[in-house]
Amino acid sequence: MLSPGSWPCIILLYIYGTVATSLVTQSVPVIGDIAKYFDLSHASAGWVISIPSLITAIAAVFGGWLVDRIGDKRVIFGGSVFALVGNLVVFGSHDIGTLFFGRLLQGVGYLSLTVGAVTLIMRTTTGARRSIALGLWTSHTAVGIGLTLSIVAPLAQRGELWRWAFGGHAILMAALACAVILLPAKQANLQSRRLSDIWLVLRSPRPYRVALASGASAFIQTGIMAALTVYLSRRYGIPIPAAAAVGTLAEVFVACGCLSVGHLLKAGVNGGRLAIVGGIVMLCGGVALYLPMVGFIAAIVAVCVFSLGIGTVNGYIWTLVPSSSPSVGTLGATSGVVAQATYLGVLLGPPAIFASFYDGGWMVRIGLVVIAVVLQLAPILGWGRPENLEDHRHGPVEALGPN
Repeated sequence: MLSPGSWPCIILLYIYGTVATSLVTQSVPVIGDIAKYFDLSHASAGWVISIPSLITAIAAVFGGWLVDRIGDKRVIFGGSVFALVGNLVVFGSHDIGTLFFGRLLQGVGYLSLTVGAVTLIMRTTTGARRSIALGLWTSHTAVGIGLTLSIVAPLAQRGELWRWAFGGHAILMAALACAVILLPAKQANLQSRRLSDIWLVLRSPRPYRVALASGASAFIQTGIMAALTVYLSRRYGIPIPAAAAVGTLAEVFVACGCLSVGHLLKAGVNGGRLAIVGGIVMLCGGVALYLPMVGFIAAIVAVCVFSLGIGTVNGYIWTLVPSSSPSVGTLGATSGVVAQATYLGVLLGPPAIFASFYDGGWMVRIGLVVIAVVLQLAPILGWGRPENLEDHRHGPVEALGPN
């Protein structure tokens, strides 16, 4: 069993988050093959991709409360099992009903893994280590997307080999279900949470501030990145693979921004200043990307600058989640509130950017970038050092709730 808050434990939880991200993006490279096999419309094919995110956007607060109620470890194990079964159902599906049912099960797994893993990180770390660990955590989406697209892409346009995008993931989830035994399960003697305890979180203003910032970040990040391949291909007349490679490169800069946050806070950099600098960098990159006079090389630089900035801001936002919680016993529900706003942003961002693809739409896209930057920064400026606020409220946390 791994020690609570140790780096091996944090890395294992990061792997859970990265693999959970694959539950959404594993279908993207092979969605054309899936649509052809099941004779899906464009709208139905879109839902095949979006269902796991939709489940999180709807039920994340309840999922967070469940973490507080029964413990992180049990929720992570349950999520692994749901993801495993969902993969197997999709792998063997031959009708659209079974396909969507399998994706629904995967959505439950996705919700459980993401909320459970980040709550366990918050419960078992403090101070500088927590800031670094949460900065690392925020990079799991970018890393998961990049790895999944690279691994699954060779299966595209090869008949029914698309099934192995799910079959291979099922094998991985089986291994991670077994690895749950390595997670710490020491009792922390926390009071059992009732369903009504969700109101402790919903009545507090601080979780909403973090949720608004995270939702705005997810809205503009996923919107720009989801539309980037199409935008670059149409705007500059380059092949789709070349445009997709730019997106992969940009995700590297997102990860770098996320990973830098904890180390900068540990070095004594003021969190508010860090957020402002990240916001300015993001604003410059996002605006430059859509200016009509920008060439292809400059657009690559712009999207990488945007990615570095938004990775930094998003990393800082998630370091504030523990200090926004009303109590240590409601960390799960608090992370659920933030996750729910985040995935609402994930759902709404891509349609908003795609809807602006018309003559003169570049002004709309720039306007969305500006609004998103304001909505990210305004709720969190003046927050203070997150680790000091949280330690003052809860004290050191070294163990889990009941598992």
